[in-house]
Amino acid sequence: MKKIKKYYRIVFQLTSPLSVGSGENNLTDRDIVRDSRGIPYIPGTALAGVYRSLFSEKTANAYFGPELVIDHSSNGGGNKLTDSDIITYDAYPEGYTEKMVTKRDMVALDEYKTAVPRAKFDFQVLEPGLTFVTYIEQNMDRSNQQWVLDEIAGAWMEGRITLGAKTLRGYGHAKGIEAFSAMFNLGETGQNNQDRPDDKMKGVDEWLSFEMYDPEDVNWEKEDRAAVGRGSEAERKDTCLISLELRQLGGISVRQYTSEVDAADYKQLTSHPVAGEEGEDEKEGTPVIPGTSWAGAFRAQMGRLDPDFRKGRKKAEKFFGKAKNKNENSRKSRIGFSESRITGGKWVINTRNAIDRFTGGTVDGALYTEKTYYNGSTTLEITCDFGGKSDGVFNVSAEEKKEFAETMAAAILDLNGGYMAVGGLTAVGRGLFAVDKAAVDGKEICFTDRTAEALYPELVNAISGKGEE
Repeated sequence: MKKIKKYYRIVFQLTSPLSVGSGENNLTDRDIVRDSRGIPYIPGTALAGVYRSLFSEKTANAYFGPELVIDHSSNGGGNKLTDSDIITYDAYPEGYTEKMVTKRDMVALDEYKTAVPRAKFDFQVLEPGLTFVTYIEQNMDRSNQQWVLDEIAGAWMEGRITLGAKTLRGYGHAKGIEAFSAMFNLGETGQNNQDRPDDKMKGVDEWLSFEMYDPEDVNWEKEDRAAVGRGSEAERKDTCLISLELRQLGGISVRQYTSEVDAADYKQLTSHPVAGEEGEDEKEGTPVIPGTSWAGAFRAQMGRLDPDFRKGRKKAEKFFGKAKNKNENSRKSRIGFSESRITGGKWVINTRNAIDRFTGGTVDGALYTEKTYYNGSTTLEITCDFGGKSDGVFNVSAEEKKEFAETMAAAILDLNGGYMAVGGLTAVGRGLFAVDKAAVDGKEICFTDRTAEALYPELVNAISGKGEE
C-alpha cells in the first residue's frame, strides 16, 4: 500500500469557448455534458487523458498505468489492468448561470465559399470567463515522486492545458488562477513528527480530518504560481508559435443567425466579454473570429499559393489533417489557430436590398439588416507542430518544414496586403486586416513601413527555425 498522498486544488478560467459533448443532440447536434442537476461540468475521464498526454509514454505508463497489458502468466493470456497512481476528479464551474451556455454554428465551405450540402453542424459551448475548480490526487511510495503531480499543476498555471473538442481551432483553452496543495504520510501520526522527509507533509491524523472539497480546510496551502511545476518532462516537440497583431480594415462578417423579431437578420458572431474587455458592451458581446474560420482562410490561401496544399493533397493532409473516410482513419492537424477577440471598434447596422441587374429595381423579399463590427483590433496565434508522431505520420522533414514556412509566410503577407480575407462578404470588402506586428517564438517582426520583399525571408527563416542558427 502506498502511504503518501498529495492533493491539488486547481482554480482555472476558460479563455476560449469549451465544447465537451455529452453524446446527446436534444438542443443542438452536440449538447454539452451535464450532471443530474443540469449543471455543465468537465468529466474526470476527459481531464485524465489531457494529463497523461503531458508526459512521455514511459512515464505515463509508470504513473497512470498502461492502457492495455497482456498478462501471459494466465492460461491463454488475458487483459490485465493496472491502477493509476493519479486520481482525477471532475471539474465544476463556480458562479455558473445558464447564459454561459451558447450555441455555435458551423458549415463546410468549398473553395468558392459556397456551403457544402448537408455539412451544417451546430453545437453548445461554455463561454470564456467561466471559472472552474478541479482536484487531483497522487498516491506514492516516496515524496520525490510528487514531481508528476507538480508538473500537472504547473501545466494548469502556465496555460498549457486544453480541453474538449477542436482545441487546435481555438476551443477549450484555459489558464490557472490559483493552486493549493496538501500532502500526507499515512504511516505517521501526530502533527510534529520531525522525521518526515518533506516539511509540508502532514500525518494520518490530519488526513482523517481533511475535507478536500472545503476550500477553507486548514491543510490546504496556497502555492506560489511561479514555483508550481518544473517544466515538462515530456518529449520536447519541434514547435513554432506565430503571433499576429491585426488591425481591421473595415468590417467583419462571421455571422450568427437569429429569429428574434426586433433583432438584425444577421449579426457578427460574439462571445461574452471577459476580464480586460470591460469597455465592450456586455449586451452586445465581444466580436470573435473562430479558429475554424482562420483555419479555412489560411488553408485555402496556402492552396492557392502552392497546389500541394490544396484539399486532398498529401502535404495538406500532413499539416492540416484529414477527416475519416471508409478506407482511412482521420489525421490530427499539426497547425492550430486561436479564436480572435476583436476590441476597440464600433458596431454598425446596415440595411441592404438586392438589386436586379437587368431592371435596376429592387428584388422582392431581399431586404435584410446586418449588424457588424468595424475598425477594431485583435490577435491571432498560430501554433505549428513539426515534430513527434501524429497518427502514424512521423516528424516533418527539413525540406517539408521549409516549404511550409515559405507558404505560410506568403499567406501572412497576403493577409497584410489585402489579398486574403476571412469570414463572409469578402467580395464587398469585409474581413480585411493589416498586420501591425508579428512575433515568432517571441521574436518580434515589425511590419510597419516594410515591403513584402523585405519581410518574406525574415518570416520564412523565423518559422522554419533558421533564424536561430
